[in-house]
Amino acid sequence: MASLAGCAGFLPHDGPTAGAISDVASNQKLSGIQLVNVNYAVARHIKQQLDAPRAAMLKAFANPHPDAYTLGPGDVVEVYIWEAPPAMLFTPAITATTVPSGAIMTSIPQQMVGTDGNIVIPFAGMIPCDGKTPNQIAAEVRQHLMGLAHDPQVVVKLVNNHAQSISVVGNVKQSRQVPMIPGGVTILQALAAAGGVVHPVSKITLQIARDGNVLQLPLMDVIRNPMDNISLRAGDVLTALYRPLHVTAMGATMQAKEIDFEATGISLAQALARSGGLNTNQADARAVYVFRFESPTLLPHWPEPVKPLPDGKIPVVFRFDLSNPATFFAAQTFPIQNHDLIFVATAPSQDFSKFLNLIVQIVYPFQTLNALGVIK
Repeated sequence: MASLAGCAGFLPHDGPTAGAISDVASNQKLSGIQLVNVNYAVARHIKQQLDAPRAAMLKAFANPHPDAYTLGPGDVVEVYIWEAPPAMLFTPAITATTVPSGAIMTSIPQQMVGTDGNIVIPFAGMIPCDGKTPNQIAAEVRQHLMGLAHDPQVVVKLVNNHAQSISVVGNVKQSRQVPMIPGGVTILQALAAAGGVVHPVSKITLQIARDGNVLQLPLMDVIRNPMDNISLRAGDVLTALYRPLHVTAMGATMQAKEIDFEATGISLAQALARSGGLNTNQADARAVYVFRFESPTLLPHWPEPVKPLPDGKIPVVFRFDLSNPATFFAAQTFPIQNHDLIFVATAPSQDFSKFLNLIVQIVYPFQTLNALGVIK
């Protein structure tokens, strides 16, 4: 029977036992993995730390001056010049009109800002436009005409916008370039210009790409919170991603499955509920785990010093004791992330039950063969 005791090491399991995971600190095979016991305070801190970078990036991505539309090569402008009487430079002609005050208004034909960023104004010469607002260009034209025209007044009008635009692609009805306008273009305005999204808004994640930086936002958050509906900048690429987020639930749950969740996110409690909850006949409620690669700055003091992986992440196991009612508040707060793995360990009594079944399968066939005289 001593050999039967050795068989216990070969009992079938659907994953590691609670003891194997809890032994992270002393087991050399598990070195480099961080084990964190989660209570409500820890769960709340983690949620705040995950929300803070998004708020900071939102502020950094927002256009601080949406009214300050600047021109660039490809834009088409029209320039109007008024000269007070007695007019000296601009005289009545086909392109000039005398207004009731006696001033002469001259309309300079539409012209495109060249690749060098300039336009040409009679008597004023080359006027730089690239990166300047229409009002700034008008002021520069007026400055060039002072001393030539009598008290000139200048207005610059943007006719066609080709240089400053936003690209909207992805899960929209029609991918397109959305021109920037004075006053700015918000996220929702850009989406509306592209015909809106095709799939349910709860399943859409918005991605804003700019100068190598990327910001991702759940579309539902942008709709609900006006502060998230930021003004975009020229050159931004807005992508509507229909890419359901996934979490995998394994172990002693009612269903081992991959669970889709909304771009707005779900908590551990919600994820467990979508897997059918814990299997009351098998689960060890004291041993619910979330496996994740996490940033080393997430918690101010990790339980044990762990060296980050080459990508800068730390493999972390978050442990929840759901036999403690207070831990349910932590489970309701703890945010699940894309590609997380939730594992519920099997109760120790189940291991003993499996061991007994193994003994029955070995001993009873042996006794039967002995009774038949096969074994003597």
